[in-house]
Amino acid sequence: MKCHESKKLTLAQVGQFANCLVEARNELQHKADVIQRKFTITKALLFKADRSSFDRLRQQICKLELEQKRLEEDASVYNWLQQQLKLSPAYNKMLEISACMELKAKSREQVESTDVEYSEISFEELLAQEKKDSFWQKNRKSRSCSS
Repeated sequence: MKCHESKKLTLAQVGQFANCLVEARNELQHKADVIQRKFTITKALLFKADRSSFDRLRQQICKLELEQKRLEEDASVYNWLQQQLKLSPAYNKMLEISACMELKAKSREQVESTDVEYSEISFEELLAQEKKDSFWQKNRKSRSCSS
């Protein structure tokens, strides 16, 4: 009711609605899979059927076609609702916040991975790497030439 009165959605409401849409999409997908499976089986049975079961199987196919049509109507309602959600400013703000949080998480992971790289190397190994570094090799040669 509050949303209807103020004509605005909060981030929490957008999140709840998005979760409802995800559940609805999963349910629609499940129903579509079930109908497709039943349709394939019934159609295969129809090709092998004798006269006594032909009418019954034909009725089942008609029933499945009606279910498919209703499912398509439900899917169009789902798509419309999803489009309406995407038009809301709160949804766009939620996407913006989500993208920002992902960037922060990635930067944290990079910092942690570099910390892990440096923490796993011993002082002796680091010293050996530094001695092999070309900078130190060049300076050592220039000192020996000037002496």
